[in-house]
Amino acid sequence: MKKLIILLFAAMLFVSVSAVFAQEPANMEELKALDAALTEDIHIEIWGKDGTSSENSRGTIFTNFADEFSAMFDHVTIEYIHQGSYDDVRTKVMAASVAGDLPGIWMAEESTVKSFAAIAADLKQWVPEETVNDYLPGLLSSSLYDGDRLIGAPAARSNPVMFVNNEVLAAAGWTGDMIKTNDDLFQCAKDIYEKTGKAGLAAWWDTDLWHWESEIYADGGQVLTDDGSAPAFGKDYDYVGAKYALRIQEGLKEGYVVSYYTEPKPYDSITLNLTSGELGIALISSNSMKSRYKAAAENGYTLSVYVQPAGEAGVPSVTGGGSCWVLADSASDTEKTFAGGWLSYIASVDKIVERTSRNGDMMVTQSALNSEGGKALIEEVPGLQAIYDSVPYLHARPNTPYWAEMYSYGADKLAQFCLNYETTDVYAVIDEMEAKFQQIIDDNAW
Repeated sequence: MKKLIILLFAAMLFVSVSAVFAQEPANMEELKALDAALTEDIHIEIWGKDGTSSENSRGTIFTNFADEFSAMFDHVTIEYIHQGSYDDVRTKVMAASVAGDLPGIWMAEESTVKSFAAIAADLKQWVPEETVNDYLPGLLSSSLYDGDRLIGAPAARSNPVMFVNNEVLAAAGWTGDMIKTNDDLFQCAKDIYEKTGKAGLAAWWDTDLWHWESEIYADGGQVLTDDGSAPAFGKDYDYVGAKYALRIQEGLKEGYVVSYYTEPKPYDSITLNLTSGELGIALISSNSMKSRYKAAAENGYTLSVYVQPAGEAGVPSVTGGGSCWVLADSASDTEKTFAGGWLSYIASVDKIVERTSRNGDMMVTQSALNSEGGKALIEEVPGLQAIYDSVPYLHARPNTPYWAEMYSYGADKLAQFCLNYETTDVYAVIDEMEAKFQQIIDDNAW
């Protein structure tokens, strides 16, 4: 009888604690109390796209964080599992959803977060409010769905910035801080080519159309209508989707813009040419900044990094990218409570500063950015400041769960344009992209 009473009390404590956590996110003390009340072990899987090939790789760091967090509890284990690329993770999550066997947390590329809306939990219910409020403004813009429901928390984030080779620009009579607008950008690129014979600007759209999309916002347009029901960059919208591409085409024809799409790995070729003094300017991801600085120095050059130049709208509206954490709504309340606790744990100042110092990841909270450690990192690599100067301009990605399908098609079309720029009709490319985007929307309509 005494044993029965004890078991009943434990069960009542578990139910009451779980109910509290369902309404109010847990702090560490509450998590430990919940752990003590558990009668069964809990194992939470985290599926990510980063491997553990090196000591400072994201996968290694997240594995270590999961192990550290698990060590605080007797009945809870969190395990980070590398699942391949972003697309691999997405494919496996969708298959697991059908099978009813989702992991507790998974990593999603920022532009695809909304594709998981039907199976994602509202993080505001499970991640402590102080953590959610500490994320840098703008980083949550693409993770808000159906009003105020937060379905993605910043993981390894980045944004497009302007890298310049200082010595190449100086030879053409320019400095990076003179480039404020796209007019400046293309004029500088032209001067570099004419005065030095070197490539002025790299033509690059990224694999998710990052830069094409950014330039649409910078020119005052948008990719889709507000409700996500139709494209908004073609003929009926003054062909805003063609404006930057037309300038790239002109530069390609005249030689001051260079396409690296003929290379097996265009992105790597851009970095190599930028750091070796063969290229003056590249609009690319803020990632790998420290390694690019180092590579340039080894070649006798220096780099600087700036906010992306402004378009016709006068504001350099750029989009955030990288990865977000998504929490499975199918997980139990107890699992979601501990998963939310882990997300809060890795968002602490120490953990974020550690990640940034080890692999250059963006500091995703205001507290980390303002900390002594955060300030020291920016002092060590001044170009990092451009990342945070860009944050006020971050624009939400297109409002649709089907953006991944759209950008895959569009990225290929614009890559082909860069390979065949002499004969390509840019307006026809935009018409084709708009028609395909509309087809994707219509095919998925209820």
